[in-house]
Amino acid sequence: MPSKLQGFSILLALAAVVYQFLLKDILFRTVGLGRTVLPVSSFPYKCHRIHGDPNIQACEDMWLDENSRTLYLACSDSAARRDWMPNIHRLNASARALNDHIVAMEIDNPSTSGGYTYRVLETPGFPGVNGDGRIHVVGITGIHSTDNSDAQLWLVNDRPSVDSTTGEFLDQEVVGANATIEVFATKPGAETMQHVKTYANPQIATPNNIAVTKDGGFFFTNDHGPHKVGWRHHLSPVLGTGDVSYCSATGNCKKVASGFKFPNGLHLGSDGLLYIPSAAKGDITVLKPAADGSVTQVHYIHLDYPIDNLSEDANGDIFAATMPKGLASLATFNDPLNAPTAPSTVWRIRRLNRHLPDEYEYQLDKIIEDGAGEKLPGMTTVIHDAKTGTLFMSGELSILLYVCPGLVKLTIM
Repeated sequence: MPSKLQGFSILLALAAVVYQFLLKDILFRTVGLGRTVLPVSSFPYKCHRIHGDPNIQACEDMWLDENSRTLYLACSDSAARRDWMPNIHRLNASARALNDHIVAMEIDNPSTSGGYTYRVLETPGFPGVNGDGRIHVVGITGIHSTDNSDAQLWLVNDRPSVDSTTGEFLDQEVVGANATIEVFATKPGAETMQHVKTYANPQIATPNNIAVTKDGGFFFTNDHGPHKVGWRHHLSPVLGTGDVSYCSATGNCKKVASGFKFPNGLHLGSDGLLYIPSAAKGDITVLKPAADGSVTQVHYIHLDYPIDNLSEDANGDIFAATMPKGLASLATFNDPLNAPTAPSTVWRIRRLNRHLPDEYEYQLDKIIEDGAGEKLPGMTTVIHDAKTGTLFMSGELSILLYVCPGLVKLTIM
């Protein structure tokens, strides 16, 4: 029979294991315990807000079309995000936003109000949810046509589940959302985007964002894996049940990598590598895709900041919207319009020796940070326009867009 001392030793050993493999990441990466977060005044930028425009709020993600100089924003209603955001188990479909839309902003045409000329794109002929014509946008990415005459916009559509016979809403708390990937085509200066295709598949379970391949297939992250609801959904960031999946152009889908803790806004780089950020661990897994959609891990970037979306500028640098105090970002969902803005940080991730295909060395630079949530939106996406050096920052709950002209090449650690 074990002695009390032996029993205590066993408990101590178990506690050490739990701390090393579970609590350590949560406390120091996700929560940001002990992390020094600088005030925005530490960075020499002259920035301004685009504020008070109901069309430019709750813009969870953005994509910059370098050819037409158009910034596409996937926007919603800040207050409604509190009730309908299936990726974090907000499943009150009756209170969801009914005006989600895509904004096409002309970033070379500033307006007299301090913003930019823009259009809200109409979606003629899009069926929506049971014929209502509505879309429920989260992630967005884009590609160009072969002749560069137009652009395709690929959207994560977090639509609610409905009964296929009656058209009535199902119990979202039981079945979860019925997300799809939607493809639209639009042209520079257009007032509309034409629906091209819907991808619906059981593997598209908890999609966060999309990365489109040259042959028309696409990768996406299931940030909670197959678990739309229930305790497995809630514990997914701890248990690591998130995955990376791939669909061919014809819609055949499969899981290609697993074991991720809240994999977020992935990016397929111009170097051909697939970058998978984690909103729980704060790292980036680097995968090398094959033609059939299979992937091989080739590198692991330790950023140690919870990461939302990644984007790439024309120089090939990757920009990451990160959350230095991760739990503070989640807390704002309870009262998006009145809660204090969560701290935000922008990181630049530059691959060195890009001409050497098997060399994986990265330079990590902190570009701007707002430890007190004074200026930056509770950020989920940052876009860097390499032509002008301007940073555009938006957030899925934020009622504003933050713009910093003329990025200074500065690193503050």
